[in-house]
Amino acid sequence: MDVSRSMWAALQPCARAMPRMPKVHSMNIVRSAHTRNEPVKVPPTTTVSVLDFAPQPRPTRPLSGLLRKAKTMVFSGPNGEVIVPLHHFVRVKWATNDETKERTVAFGIEDEKAKVQRGIWGLTRALTANAVKGVEEGHEVRLRLVGVGYRASVEADPLPRKHPLQVELERGRGHWYAPDQKSTEIERAERLVKASGPNERLHLRLGFSDPKLISVPYGIKATTPQPTTIILRSANKELLGQFAQQIRHLRKPEPYKGKGIFINDEQIKLKTPKKK
Repeated sequence: MDVSRSMWAALQPCARAMPRMPKVHSMNIVRSAHTRNEPVKVPPTTTVSVLDFAPQPRPTRPLSGLLRKAKTMVFSGPNGEVIVPLHHFVRVKWATNDETKERTVAFGIEDEKAKVQRGIWGLTRALTANAVKGVEEGHEVRLRLVGVGYRASVEADPLPRKHPLQVELERGRGHWYAPDQKSTEIERAERLVKASGPNERLHLRLGFSDPKLISVPYGIKATTPQPTTIILRSANKELLGQFAQQIRHLRKPEPYKGKGIFINDEQIKLKTPKKK
C-alpha cells in the first residue's frame, strides 16, 4: 500500500526527533585501558637496577627533551639483559610478599590528566613486562617461508662486523648527558657481543637469481628446524620484532598466489586476478 506525501511528511518530524543511540564500547577496550595499573611480577632470579641517566644506544643522535630527563631501569636474568627508560614523571612502587617473597612493581604518574604522561605510563608498564619475560623465558618469533624453492639456513658469518654502538662511536662525537653514560653503554655492548657467541647469518633463497644473506644481530639466536621455518629467540622483544620485519621485507606476502614470508600466524586474504 502506497504512503501518501502528507503521511510521509507527518512521519518526518518523528524520525528527526528520535534520540541518537550512544556508542557501545567493547569490554576489551575498557579493560586494556586499565592494564597500566596492574603490577608486574618480578621473579627472584631477576635483578633490577636503576641508573641516573637515560639509555643512549644511538649517540650520534641527540635524545628528545623527555628522554634527557629520564633514568634507566636495567633488568638482568638468566637469558640476558634488557633496559627500559624511566621518565622523570613516572613513579615506581615496589612491593614484596612476606610469605612467597615474590616482588611486584607498579607504576604511576604525577598528573593523570596529562595525555603524554598517561601514554608513557602504559608504555613503561608494557616494556617492563616484556623485559621481565625476556630475561626469564625469552621471546620467540617464528617465520614461515611459503613459495616454490624458498629455503633458509643458518651459517657462520665470515665477514667481520661490529656492534652498532661501535659504529656510532666511530662516526664522530656523540651526545652524552652524564659522566658515566658513555662507559656504561660501551660495557653493555661488550657484554652483549660476548654473550652472543660467533657471528652468524641467514642464507635465504627466495626466488631471486642470487641468495639473500642477512647478518643475525647481536642478542638474537636464529635456528632453522625446517628449510621453510625460521625461529628467532631473544630477550629483547623490540629488537626481535625489528629483525623479523627486516626479514619479511625481503619477500612480503603477496595476495594472489599467497607466497612470501609470514610472521607467526599471519594470514592474508587472497585476491582473484582479473580475467582479461
